[in-house]
Amino acid sequence: MPNEFDQTSLLCDPFYQPKEPLGLDSKGRPVVRKGQLIWAHQVYPPTEPYIVHVQGFDPRDESKSNYVIRRLDAQRPGGTHFPIKELELRADENYYILFGKRRPAVVLQTVSSIWGNKLYPEPYVLVAPAFTFKQRHDPEFRYRVVAMDFPHLFYLPAQAGGLTEPSVLRFELIQPVALAGVVPFLIHGTKQRVLADTAWAILVHRLVKFVSGKVLDAGLEETLAEYRSLVLEALG
Repeated sequence: MPNEFDQTSLLCDPFYQPKEPLGLDSKGRPVVRKGQLIWAHQVYPPTEPYIVHVQGFDPRDESKSNYVIRRLDAQRPGGTHFPIKELELRADENYYILFGKRRPAVVLQTVSSIWGNKLYPEPYVLVAPAFTFKQRHDPEFRYRVVAMDFPHLFYLPAQAGGLTEPSVLRFELIQPVALAGVVPFLIHGTKQRVLADTAWAILVHRLVKFVSGKVLDAGLEETLAEYRSLVLEALG
């Protein structure tokens, strides 16, 4: 059943396109492209940070050390423990407890970072996580999301060859994930799901405006303004 709020065909139809996979890298990890739909474990921070607190440390046998999860002391935000080799934890570092789950996302960029080791770069994927609407999201809010009326939210329709539920990319939660944990969305057995060229262009335009406040393409900005007016007129 079509989503009554979805008006994206006015901008781009279809919103997704199938593409052949790019194969695997030398370690068997999938090579992904910009605009691709993937699954990955993604996190988002709680309002108050929680850490794995070092409760008891045994320097003779680190495996016997004790840890508890507790709220980070605002008066002592820095590290207050010895370096713990077993956890690869420096004295001024903490393990933070974050919310998270395996969810869909759109690939924004890939990078092999040499910050830690120039000989063995670490492959990361920068992604925008996708969330689905909940009961708390009233019709007006949903229409405004579809109209792209919020700078930090980007609507993704449910279409064959794409996502199965209407979803929203949250630019404020863009994050890196390790390539080793990425699983591409597949369609027709082997082909992968990717944003159509026009949909990708719109996403990049919206993302640049969100980050910099500047308009990347004046013509596209005018088209989006007209689209927004039509969708919000339907709401009224």
